[in-house]
Amino acid sequence: MLLELRRSLGFAVPSAEAGEVAHEKWVIDANRAGLFVRLKEFWRYRRVLSYFSTKYVQGMYKGTTLGPFWLFARPLLPLAITAFIFGGLLDVPSDGIPYFLFFLTGNCAWMLFERGLRFVTRSFDQSASLMKKVYFPRLIAPFAAALPSLVNFFIYAALLVGVAVYYYFTEGRWYLIVGPRLLLGAMAIVLTLFFTVSVGLWTSVLQSKFEDLKFGLRYITRFWFYVTPVIYPMSQVPPQHRWLVYVNPMAPLVETYKWSVLGVGEFPAVPLMTACVVIALVFIGGVWFFGRAEAAAIDNL
Repeated sequence: MLLELRRSLGFAVPSAEAGEVAHEKWVIDANRAGLFVRLKEFWRYRRVLSYFSTKYVQGMYKGTTLGPFWLFARPLLPLAITAFIFGGLLDVPSDGIPYFLFFLTGNCAWMLFERGLRFVTRSFDQSASLMKKVYFPRLIAPFAAALPSLVNFFIYAALLVGVAVYYYFTEGRWYLIVGPRLLLGAMAIVLTLFFTVSVGLWTSVLQSKFEDLKFGLRYITRFWFYVTPVIYPMSQVPPQHRWLVYVNPMAPLVETYKWSVLGVGEFPAVPLMTACVVIALVFIGGVWFFGRAEAAAIDNL
């Protein structure tokens, strides 16, 4: 069974000659591997990452009648309801951009984080059966689980372009920015994905011990959503209080993405650099904590 799995993942499998069974040498050491050793091992098993990533994406629509159609249909109703409440009933400002387009743009970056954190947190549970049978670097599980959220981002981005086309034909104005600043938007998305995995390194192993975390995480991310400028622009926050918003690392990431795609607001250079430092610290601490807690987490599965 192990040899078949290795073949399916693309690893070279030694062949037995003249009735001899080929054996792979394993070294058991009590020392914990450092950060660079773990990253080197992660790269060595990179084919496993693609295997798990494909499995997670297929699981998003597996068993449904309409299949991938739901990937596009599911986001529409929550988006429409939220935009109607805040943009239609409460008349929240949107810096001269149609509110639905403004909200959808911020939601592209936010949902990458929220959905991704949910997937990464459950990564050990989703891979439990294989983790108990075959060894591979456990870091692969949370990284692979983040891919479905990236698929969600591209779906939201496609909806964003579609809505922009609609407003172009109905209002005669193209709201999306086309130019070099889009590179900063792409950087914000990469940082968001990296931040998602960094936080998930903590929550994935904690969730295997504390089952309540997967329920509490929904309330935490809902609160986090409201303190991130997704449903409102930063222009509505008093200047003397904006630093409180930017304490949240997701705030400059969402603002950078909106600024690069819609051209609204200001480019948060200093908060973005601060967020990069925070994300790096969360990642380094997450790898350290993950390395110390992963064995106990596997035992709890």
